[in-house]
Amino acid sequence: MKVHTIKEQRESAESFILRAGEFEQQGSSVDEYAVLIEGLRAHYDNYELYFMLGLYYRYRNADQAFLCFENALHYCDEPEDEKIIREAIEDVRDRVSVRGTSIVVVSYNDMELCRECLHAIRRYLQTDSYEVIVVDNASTDEGLLRFLREQAEGDSHIKLIENEKNEGFPVGCNIGLSAADPENNVFFLNNDAILMPNALFWMRMGLYSDKRNGAAGAVTNCAPSQEVSMESVEPYLKKVPMEESRPLSNLSANLIKTSDKQEEVDKTPKIDKSTSNDEVVTGDFEAPQKKEHTEEHRWWRTISLDTALETAKSYAKDHNVPMWNPIEVRCRLTGFAMLLRREAINGLLLKNIDEKQNGNNEKLILFDERFSPGYFEDDDLGIRLCLAGWRQILCHNAFIYHHGGSGFADKKDAMEAGRDKFKEKWGFDIWNYTLPEDEKITALMSAIAERDVTKSDKKLRLYNRVFRILDISAGMGNTLSAIKYQMPDSFTAGITNADVFAGLSKFMADDMISGDPELVTFPWPEHSFDYILVGDMSEGTESPEMLLRKLRTYLRYDGQIINTGTET
Repeated sequence: MKVHTIKEQRESAESFILRAGEFEQQGSSVDEYAVLIEGLRAHYDNYELYFMLGLYYRYRNADQAFLCFENALHYCDEPEDEKIIREAIEDVRDRVSVRGTSIVVVSYNDMELCRECLHAIRRYLQTDSYEVIVVDNASTDEGLLRFLREQAEGDSHIKLIENEKNEGFPVGCNIGLSAADPENNVFFLNNDAILMPNALFWMRMGLYSDKRNGAAGAVTNCAPSQEVSMESVEPYLKKVPMEESRPLSNLSANLIKTSDKQEEVDKTPKIDKSTSNDEVVTGDFEAPQKKEHTEEHRWWRTISLDTALETAKSYAKDHNVPMWNPIEVRCRLTGFAMLLRREAINGLLLKNIDEKQNGNNEKLILFDERFSPGYFEDDDLGIRLCLAGWRQILCHNAFIYHHGGSGFADKKDAMEAGRDKFKEKWGFDIWNYTLPEDEKITALMSAIAERDVTKSDKKLRLYNRVFRILDISAGMGNTLSAIKYQMPDSFTAGITNADVFAGLSKFMADDMISGDPELVTFPWPEHSFDYILVGDMSEGTESPEMLLRKLRTYLRYDGQIINTGTET
């Protein structure tokens, strides 16, 4: 449709508002929503567009409508229009279950980053929608302590708790949670994580998009499995003038290895990306290239903090915007910026002995304190959320800058210790199941591109593809979830090798069973799958030929079995 094309010249906000209004009058809700998406991508801070988005959600999702009206109020600078927005809020209030937000920040030194963290909260959030609880873990920086005390004294929205010693991240978060408003949702935010425009708004929109959602996470420049690509950031980095103020120190510490292997095959397909879920599979794939064992800079640590933040803000303005499908289901979220629904928190609280109180009284905690000083407490929480029946979502339209602080600078072995504690508690190593299998996804996209050579839909956007896909070595479903995010209307099914994984991954795919693919009875119709992903059939399979015959029974006549382990 012509309405969905992106114009070369910047269209005024008023034009988008008029066009959306026309489609609303015509009863064309799809076109109305498409115009609002375009408008907010071009004008991320226009209150009238957020107001119209609220009207769109008014009878579809009252919670999301309320959030849109609240964000419109945040940006509104016209008193008369403010009255209209407040009236709209009152009209939906009796159908709304949106809670306020308690932001828990655990601080330890990092003066400049902590200051930016608190300033960004004030700058980008509606004043009456939040409170901040800062738990300082015995910082040695007197300047930071003085700053935090001034903030708490001068701002009624900020509470400060000063620990006598560095209790570690899980304990600090639990202390902050205990001081938070018990009716609020809770947003755990690292003190070296800095909100960008509309980031928390879109995380809240994601959380309230489905009553099954218990936690929402953000994408960032620095967090395992939630990082945006360097290629997407590079254009913004080039546009920002380099500043000399607040230069970062110890740059040699910011060199990281790209891989722990001597050689790694890069099979990344060439995809035309304009915005999330708008990819067009072109059929033009690069031949696999070997990556040499190299080191690369963390770009945000090789420039001044001011330049890094300006780059991040420019990136966020273009990406913290509406998307047709911004949500990807995950089995765990990184704890640098995690928004939790209060109902989920209340169902996950653990009993813990408070040795500081006389009589060793029990206290209720969220994060398991066995993981102190830090690492893997967020993985543990992710498993508990899954087992409790809550979905965890990654919001691709919520970018938050994360610098990476010094909280564990004197505890170099904390990560391995946390990993061992996790394996001891749950009986498996989550590092084996955290990331999607890129080789499977790449092979699938290659197969789709090759299929399109003889099909009339070769220019069909990836988002609109509808396939039935089976993964017979699905793990915890991360690969299937990543595929589902790219093609949300497709049907995804998986077989995992442990019953516990089938339970943990029930939201990661449309259907998940456990068992040995060679032995288990498949519950799906014969000749129903377009693609079956088998990984490397030469590993762990007693009779690859028999398994192949079985799989062909469930493959459509024009379907394809994708074996990433060998050339076929």
